[in-house]
Amino acid sequence: MNIFEILKDILYRKQNNLLSNEENESEFQPYIVSRWLSFHSPSTAKLLNATINKLYITFDNKQHWYNIFIATIPKTYFKKINYIKKKKEKKSDDDKVLEFLANNHQISKREIEYYIKEYNINIKELKKALGEK
Repeated sequence: MNIFEILKDILYRKQNNLLSNEENESEFQPYIVSRWLSFHSPSTAKLLNATINKLYITFDNKQHWYNIFIATIPKTYFKKINYIKKKKEKKSDDDKVLEFLANNHQISKREIEYYIKEYNINIKELKKALGEK
């Protein structure tokens, strides 16, 4: 049994029989199931926040968690659940200058940022001095 079988049962089938043996119960993690359910749709995420997330500490038995997921989340049609990732930020020209200075002086970018802020150094003028456009 894996997380996707649990999600199928909670969202689509509603059979309520996956945690019948101890092996399946040990694999069931309420936090992970709640996280993946929140990826399903915005309405499911709101429902989880309004109900199940407020009860997070009160249940210690995984069977209770499973039953509350089955009872609370409405049955829906199949929909692919996409994992939501943090988007990578593109490096700006300022980051390139900071990286160049950090490598040349063998100090961290954080220290470079501190010096720029502390001594009111203009990064545009610094770029010109370094030969950047």
